[in-house]
Amino acid sequence: MPATPKVRHTLQPDVSSRRSNFGVGRKRTGKPTAYIQELLRENERLRERKDGIDTAVQGIRRPTATAIPPRQEVDNNDSPLNPLLDERPWFFPMSSLGTPIYIGEAADAAFATRFRQALSGASHKHIPRTQFVSDERLMLLSNSSFPWLSPTRARFLVKVALQTVCRYYHVVRQSVVLESLENAIQNSTGCDRLSISRLWALFALGEVYSARSAHAESFPGLAYFAQATKGLPVPSERPKIESIETLLLFSLYSFALNRRHCAYSFAGTAIRLCVVIGLHMNIPESQLNDRYDRENRNRVFYTAYIFDRMWASKLGQPVSIRDNEIELDAPSSVGLSEPKSGDFGDPKYIIFSIKLAQLATHVIATIYDRSRQQGAFSQRVQQALRDLRSWVGDLPDHLILNADEPSQAAQNHIVYLHLSFNQCVILATRPVLLHNQALQIPENARALAEACVRTARHSYRLLMESWIDGSFLTFDYFYTQYLFSAATILAISSLLNGKDSRNDGEDFEAASQFLAQLKQSGNFAASEFCGHFDAMKVCMEATPWGKNQSNSASSAMNPALTTTRPLDAIQDTGMPYAGTIVTAGMALTEPTLDEFLSQPNLDLGFLDTLVYDDGLQNFYWPDAAPL
Repeated sequence: MPATPKVRHTLQPDVSSRRSNFGVGRKRTGKPTAYIQELLRENERLRERKDGIDTAVQGIRRPTATAIPPRQEVDNNDSPLNPLLDERPWFFPMSSLGTPIYIGEAADAAFATRFRQALSGASHKHIPRTQFVSDERLMLLSNSSFPWLSPTRARFLVKVALQTVCRYYHVVRQSVVLESLENAIQNSTGCDRLSISRLWALFALGEVYSARSAHAESFPGLAYFAQATKGLPVPSERPKIESIETLLLFSLYSFALNRRHCAYSFAGTAIRLCVVIGLHMNIPESQLNDRYDRENRNRVFYTAYIFDRMWASKLGQPVSIRDNEIELDAPSSVGLSEPKSGDFGDPKYIIFSIKLAQLATHVIATIYDRSRQQGAFSQRVQQALRDLRSWVGDLPDHLILNADEPSQAAQNHIVYLHLSFNQCVILATRPVLLHNQALQIPENARALAEACVRTARHSYRLLMESWIDGSFLTFDYFYTQYLFSAATILAISSLLNGKDSRNDGEDFEAASQFLAQLKQSGNFAASEFCGHFDAMKVCMEATPWGKNQSNSASSAMNPALTTTRPLDAIQDTGMPYAGTIVTAGMALTEPTLDEFLSQPNLDLGFLDTLVYDDGLQNFYWPDAAPL
């Protein structure tokens, strides 16, 4: 499993700066002919070194796009392309005049579209994302002025932000924020621009995480967010940590607006500013000896690192920094004592969040990357699952969800950590559920599909328990996305000939109803995902399997389906659907999958083949209508 990024990077020599020292600062002596002869000899020596220098230059001109772990880019024509993808990237034409939008195959909405295409064999178009706050609306609000909040309201919103989303990530120091808030309450005009911008961003997050519904003319926190963006109109030439913290807050709030590209851009900008001021490297104690400031630097960088990688995995986009460029100690609580220790959460939680962000990038790089890579594709899938299983196996006791207890006993940020892990498992395994639509898969590969379905069930149960106990916040993008992702898998499982197919179908329907409630409350992401669910239901009901399931409870076990469905038995052998919760960690240690991961020479020809039949080719690139 990739380790926490702490790599001492030895830079390659800058061959472009090599120059001859001949004639520099030395006194010419001797005859002119001797001088010319010496120049010619030096020129010959340089010519002999040319080939080696050219080779070195070519070696540093093409850095890898992703580096968890650093993979070797291969230009060998014998190396296979990713069998999940065709040669053409996926662009969606939003309008006849605008630039088409790139759609990453790892995105949940893209997977939902591929499911509809695989299910019906028709060239269904992708449903564009239009449910988000527009640029024009934000610009209009940013040109308006809003009065400063009352002290009571300001304190409440900051408290909400600190106790909800800021518990998942280290974005700001609580004591510093509360101090700047009191200063602003006393005299807002006397505070510096960055402090005021950061407070406005916290107000926006506090309002969106405390609201239960939105009005058509006023989305929670939107006016505050527009005011916050005034403080950072352009990247600073001399950035401060406060500006990076504010960008991270912007990124979080952008998800509530379903502006995923903006969230990804804010996170990438934060990483760039971290690099500019050197947050990705250990600073000498002689230059900064305050233990709290040093730890804050480390954790702010790693939060930007997590954002950059996790957001990229949600969009199927590249990351902004490579691991071999990071020379920074892992988060630690050593030397942090009262009264300021409350500014820093559990370092183990952050460390495992960092490792999970690495694994998410690794999954995207090995399973959804378009470039040629060494090794069979199925072996890369196998290694990704091994790494994920090692991650969950290494969790300390206080970060483990007890399968025998309801998740209400766990703190919200721990539940969120496991939901994020589940999503990584789903990303790594769900392509099998689509490919079995067209091809018969070997018996050992069924373990992949089983692990995917079990993991989706676990995510669904965690989210439903959060809904019941009230911790599922109305405008939380991440819980909404994880519900959509898990429910899509349950929709596929409901059509398979397994003993729990009907239960999965009922859970899919329940998830659809929950998303519909979130949509009515004003959740932008839920509004987008409901459109995909509606389209999926139409396709599902049009299939023989969907019709049979809707006709009778016994139809899921119809023997006729066994001969037409390649994946005919998603089962939880020894793990009943009701009762004990089957966690994602348990799913990865199930004997069938354990046997699958332990095979030294894995052969999943149905994934590794480059020979596409008509159905599969049509599934990925339908010619009847543009995507």
